[in-house]
Amino acid sequence: TTTELDNQVEENVEIPQEQNESIPSNVTANPRENIISTTITIEKNPESIDELSTIEKLDTTTIIDHSSTLLISSITNTCSTGRRLVLTTSSLDENQKSQFRLFITRFDISTSSTVDSSTTHVIVNENSSLVCPLTGKIIQGIARHLFIVSYRWLNECLSQETIIDERPYEIRGDTSLGSDHGGMRRSRLTSSYLLDKYSICLRCLSNDCAPLQTIEQVQELVELCGARLVRNFSEIKTLDKDRQMVLVLGINGFSGGEKKRKALLDTCQQFNVRCVNIHWLLISIAKFDIQPFENYDINQV
Repeated sequence: TTTELDNQVEENVEIPQEQNESIPSNVTANPRENIISTTITIEKNPESIDELSTIEKLDTTTIIDHSSTLLISSITNTCSTGRRLVLTTSSLDENQKSQFRLFITRFDISTSSTVDSSTTHVIVNENSSLVCPLTGKIIQGIARHLFIVSYRWLNECLSQETIIDERPYEIRGDTSLGSDHGGMRRSRLTSSYLLDKYSICLRCLSNDCAPLQTIEQVQELVELCGARLVRNFSEIKTLDKDRQMVLVLGINGFSGGEKKRKALLDTCQQFNVRCVNIHWLLISIAKFDIQPFENYDINQV
């Protein structure tokens, strides 16, 4: 069982005839064969949000090898009873939680408390037609190429007494970034890494990381999306020139004095380093589409 911080609430859902087990630290080549936790953590229902920085936060998960992030094949992406499902939830209300319990019991489905290497689907609430609140779990799910699916899929499966195709219930957009940006489906249908042409150095505080809690969680997203994580900015002199170097700062840009700010900008210009705030990274992942640097340049915020 995990501990949710800040504005998240932990809730345990007991699943009949299963034992509570933990995820192994060594992920195998076939992540669906990993042991799954039998408790789920339900996120607190978020309020309507206008800014990314107010999105609810989520738990820490372990950084895993890239080979285990592409869980769903775009060639065989229909749902069938022969495919093992591992579900986690985001922002469900009480009635939807009840339906989720019925679903996992009726079809003997595994669950995961967080979005991890075993998860195949994130089941979400809808504020309107295939549009949901943007949460940390959803961003993690997009980074891992998972299905992000409306809770109505569960209801229809229960109604028909069989696991049906989930694609008609796949989320199209969110209440923060747009109702039809298609990042969820775009991620699921591609086998490539969003940031594999980038080296990224993070220089931001934990308070800048919402809906994530820590810098380590943002680092996880960077590596899951294929970027090279640069831990020391001084490494820019020796980095692979085939990758675009990006320095990611907090939402308010550089927090030092003007002299240090100028020195940083001069260094970035000298080594062709793009310097942006953290929203460039999080929104690029959520939309699964690299956003224009100019919209997030620290000189513009």
